[in-house]
Amino acid sequence: MTRRTAMVGVNRNATQQLQSSGFSPLLFCEEQEIWEAKRLTTWLDEAGVTGAIPVWFEYQHDPLIVSDAVLESLLREKVDGVLPGLEYAVEGAALLASSLGLPGAGVEAARILRNKALLRQSTSTFEWGAVSFHLATSADDLAIFLTNESNEVIVKPVDRQGSLGVTRLGIGADVQKAWADIIGGYEKNQTIEGWHGTNHALIEEFLVGDECSVEALVSDGAVQWVNLTAKQVLEGPHRVEIGHEIVAVEDWCWQTMQELAGAIGFQYGLLHAEFMRTPRGPKLIECAGRPPGDQILNLIEHAWGFSPTAAWSAVLCGDKPTFPSEAKARAAVAFVYADGDGVVETVPDRSMIPPQAVVSYSALPHQKVFRPRSSWDRLGYVMTSSNVGLRGDYGECREFADLLRPHLSELRCDG
Repeated sequence: MTRRTAMVGVNRNATQQLQSSGFSPLLFCEEQEIWEAKRLTTWLDEAGVTGAIPVWFEYQHDPLIVSDAVLESLLREKVDGVLPGLEYAVEGAALLASSLGLPGAGVEAARILRNKALLRQSTSTFEWGAVSFHLATSADDLAIFLTNESNEVIVKPVDRQGSLGVTRLGIGADVQKAWADIIGGYEKNQTIEGWHGTNHALIEEFLVGDECSVEALVSDGAVQWVNLTAKQVLEGPHRVEIGHEIVAVEDWCWQTMQELAGAIGFQYGLLHAEFMRTPRGPKLIECAGRPPGDQILNLIEHAWGFSPTAAWSAVLCGDKPTFPSEAKARAAVAFVYADGDGVVETVPDRSMIPPQAVVSYSALPHQKVFRPRSSWDRLGYVMTSSNVGLRGDYGECREFADLLRPHLSELRCDG
């Protein structure tokens, strides 16, 4: 069948999967500034996405308004579904879908998903959502809280992505510096000039356990399919994810995701929820209402044998696709990162990695690199799967990724 969809916020990984599945979006609703900064016309052409129509949609502007011009563009093309491609586009996509009478997350659900404090408030009555938290609106507020707190805490901006600004703090922390790092994170080509979010941060108890994420496709408020992704996280003040592996779905995943969807009133789409599996049971870390990043879409396709983005597109067009009952293969990814801050002296030879593995690597000689403070500081990845003759587990990927770790010289301060 033919689906006529509009993607709000161009997600490159999701677009490539949809293109290969034969369900590429017809329209791409994007901030003109972001479109030009990412050179998306060129990228779409190189990706083989032909006939795509750009629609300028100011979804990062405040207040968020769906203009008559945007609505008319989608009505003229008889769009069947609206796909929220990126984190900062979730609310815009939900409002656009609602304005057109199409399936979507729901305007209120999208608002909750875009604000980690609202998400905590909405889920705190559930066992998996019972995590102590406090909303801080300034460095002074954070300082006052820490003077009465004897344990380490996690502090995160309420409305950013990619672990940006997420910081582990304890007694004696330099609160003024920490607050500037938490609130002032920079994402090149991800936000429009002048966008700065709410400048609020969530202070949460420091959870100990194994981190994971659950991906769920939801139709008319009911969970249709779930996947479990085990995560590896870099230890230290900045808990940046450095690897993922698709693992067998556990019993708690279905009920928990159904309760989560119900708690926020989520209706149609894809939920990507992160949890910590603690001695007290799984505890919610955060949840997004758009496709996961970090190659998780590709890992799911390798492990489960279907395109999660094609299914996501179907759900947001009001269809109910069928799903396999379990993953049939193993798939994992490990990210390449620098051990510290420095300048790249030499780049390792990729020929050490088996040709069946998928390798992406961006570090270049003389480039300044940093021990990751967010996902944006990572230097590439190695992805493997068992259906191409490799083990497809994280241990294998980590061995390969570590072979690509660059050799560094010290950063020198000018002057």
